[in-house]
Amino acid sequence: MEADDHESDSSYGTSVATDTTSIKSDILNYRFENGRRYHAFKAGAYLYPNDEDALDQMDIEHHNQSLMLGRLHMSPIKDPLEILDVGTGTGIWAIDMADAYPAATITGIDLSPTQPSWVPPNVRFEVDDFTDEWTFGANHFDFIHCRFLYGSVADEPALLREAFNALKPGGWLEQNEVETAIYCDDGTFPMDGSYTRWAEVLTSAFDKIGRPWPKGPDLKTLFENAGFVDVQVKVLKRPTNDWPKDQRMKEIGKVSLQSAEATCKLNRISQFTYFNFMKGLEGFTMGPFTRILSWTQEEVQVLLAGVRKEFGKRSYHGYQKGWVVWGMKPSVP
Repeated sequence: MEADDHESDSSYGTSVATDTTSIKSDILNYRFENGRRYHAFKAGAYLYPNDEDALDQMDIEHHNQSLMLGRLHMSPIKDPLEILDVGTGTGIWAIDMADAYPAATITGIDLSPTQPSWVPPNVRFEVDDFTDEWTFGANHFDFIHCRFLYGSVADEPALLREAFNALKPGGWLEQNEVETAIYCDDGTFPMDGSYTRWAEVLTSAFDKIGRPWPKGPDLKTLFENAGFVDVQVKVLKRPTNDWPKDQRMKEIGKVSLQSAEATCKLNRISQFTYFNFMKGLEGFTMGPFTRILSWTQEEVQVLLAGVRKEFGKRSYHGYQKGWVVWGMKPSVP
């Protein structure tokens, strides 16, 4: 490796402390837009805010996911030593994993340094862009976890190749995404209303910048094309509010302890889904609509008023679909 020729032998910058302060300033010099705070490192790469409202919504979603899955992950990992959380957000999943697997080291990466400073000793957080070339090295992780990368990935196959290379043989990759589309089995949800309009426009915004919204059914094929085996899929129904009922309980006319617990869990999922979506709706929308499609803030708020009304109406029996896809890197190359 050859050294560059410098005109003088002065040190890089003025001092390590000064250079570190400059880098830290670049990362923490958040931008503000339409009353929301956004990340500074690689500004614009992530279109959603990172302020306290956004962080609260991420934690609510984490609890919602835990209720729907009944666990922190679907992959059948055993005694992992190295775990990577891609797009860690508040770091809540990584922290819970550190408690569940005290022998493992959990690394969480994100564009925003919004994770807590007091964490278990086996957790570390790094400011990094997962869309860049990975520098972890080959065959490093036992488990890689990705959750809600929508709007951030221009090349899903490239992401899967990086993850495949970084996994040890026998290691697992898991990706969890949610669709924008609304589903309804009884025709009660207005498919030509504000929510459908919102979902179509949001999807078109990300298509316009070459970051298509991931479609759950496609992920299984993409995993397999990347070389993963034993690829499995779990579909999660996310009711728009607490409209669902326990039909078995209704039919038999009495409540057993088991069915009561199931009903309670379903209602909690519904409540979490509604509260989570309402908490995050403006943040999900404002950046993509105003930056990419040049909507005004007022135009966005008018549409969101209609979305909130439809999403909260109990007589509209709508639901979103979430997708969890997991696969293993073959044990023998």
